[in-house]
Amino acid sequence: MENTLKAIHDRFIAEVGRVDDVVQILLKGHLVMEGVLTEALETFALHGEFVEDARLQMSQKIAFCRAISTSDQENKMWGLISQINTVRNALSHSLEPGRRSKAIAKLRGIYEEQFGEMPDSTKGIPNGIEKDFSADAALCLYAVGGALGFLHAHLEEVKRLKAFVQEQDAALNKGAMQRSEKPKA
Repeated sequence: MENTLKAIHDRFIAEVGRVDDVVQILLKGHLVMEGVLTEALETFALHGEFVEDARLQMSQKIAFCRAISTSDQENKMWGLISQINTVRNALSHSLEPGRRSKAIAKLRGIYEEQFGEMPDSTKGIPNGIEKDFSADAALCLYAVGGALGFLHAHLEEVKRLKAFVQEQDAALNKGAMQRSEKPKA
């Protein structure tokens, strides 16, 4: 491969042209998913204001959130969430088209194992999405949507656990933990 400025420029232009719905859905969905995972970790920690300083990677956040689950640590949705992260990494850290295809194929397998076949127009869900998106983009949209629903339930579970801990702290320690918490900026 030639590394002249023109060759590099041409390659860049070609890659920018490949930014499609799959890329947009996965990159933006990944950001939202990571935000929910971070909020769950900050909520769970007795002093959540220090979580961001750990600079955890997405895979570490997924593992920690799975570890703090009270009842869903073995749920197959964690595999779907991890595979979304893998696909996102394939898009973000590699220009090799084969890596993207393999990661999406694996995502499809995990999705179908969890939810069955993709909805289509014969089932009416969701009203003609196949007209607006490619099959891969629709898959990513469904996968991210399902992951976000699961992560929301996980976050609510963590909030309930934190409320329980705070009640115990109030009863046993006169609320020492809450007095030491700093408000978020």
